[in-house]
Amino acid sequence: MITGEPLEIFLDKRSIEWGDAWRARLDSALTGTTFLIPVVTPKFLKSQECRREVIKFAGHAASLGLDELLLPIHYVNVPQLTQGSDGQPIDEVVELISRRQWEDWRDLRLEDEDSPVYRQAVHKLALKIANVLETAPPVRPVELPQQEATAEEPPGFIEVMAEAETALPAWLEIVEKFAAVIQVIGAESSWATEEIANSDARGGGFAGRMRVAEQLSTRLTEPVKQVDTLGSEYWSTLSSIDPGIIGFIRHAGESDLSTEDREAARDFFKEVKQLAAVTKETTAQLQDFSNNIGETARSSSRLRPQFRTIQAAVQKVIDSQTVLDEWTRMIDETDLGEDDQP
Repeated sequence: MITGEPLEIFLDKRSIEWGDAWRARLDSALTGTTFLIPVVTPKFLKSQECRREVIKFAGHAASLGLDELLLPIHYVNVPQLTQGSDGQPIDEVVELISRRQWEDWRDLRLEDEDSPVYRQAVHKLALKIANVLETAPPVRPVELPQQEATAEEPPGFIEVMAEAETALPAWLEIVEKFAAVIQVIGAESSWATEEIANSDARGGGFAGRMRVAEQLSTRLTEPVKQVDTLGSEYWSTLSSIDPGIIGFIRHAGESDLSTEDREAARDFFKEVKQLAAVTKETTAQLQDFSNNIGETARSSSRLRPQFRTIQAAVQKVIDSQTVLDEWTRMIDETDLGEDDQP
């Protein structure tokens, strides 16, 4: 009604068809007219599929210089959005959302949909979308961070690829370190399980279990710090370079590259896919570990904060896999993603 233009809405509740739809639109001339409006609730943040959609959409939008296309609605209270982490582990998807101008509908959701206040809120959101459509700057693809260049010799395609390639082994090393620390945490948890069994056999009761929990908490202090650091480092590195890599893959797939640049891109894409394949297996194992940790955490208030930190760090690795998987998907859609030579 406001713009006089047709409005097509994809409502994704039970399927992943919406993800396919917005990716197709962002790769087409409809780039600047596609919005993602996540309705943010605590349950939304626990859904891995919802998290993946926000991460992938944010990366694509940022790669085009159009962050405004992500318009979150805060529907049911998520304290980190309004009060900060307050000692809780930082949720990277909450941070992605908090950097946008989200709409606060926490009270509005209790209103009748036909009430004046609710209709005014819908009208306000429609005006916001129309304003973004009218004032958004032209698409301006984001480039990868480049090595320092001279006025005579700016960095070319191969130089940019060489810089990105140096990052791949570092990412893999972080994942390997992360998995090693998780093994230490698993071993300590197994030790505690055995100690509790021994204590129960001696008739130690709940006092004995509490003593073991306190000892485990002390033994986990350093490993938990390490896993927290590694998880944050891995996510921040990947997410910061995500828009540039997406833009580069899009550019490589659409451009008529020289033979030399084509080979450089093919080699780089092969390394990306190999990294994604290796980390995918590790990520699946970490997901299982996180689920088991969650069960254990409920049994001891002393251990709960540490286990929450572990789960948050594991979630960062899981969310990072979303970034790598999206790069792989885009690479496979180019004619540079095959192993055979052109």
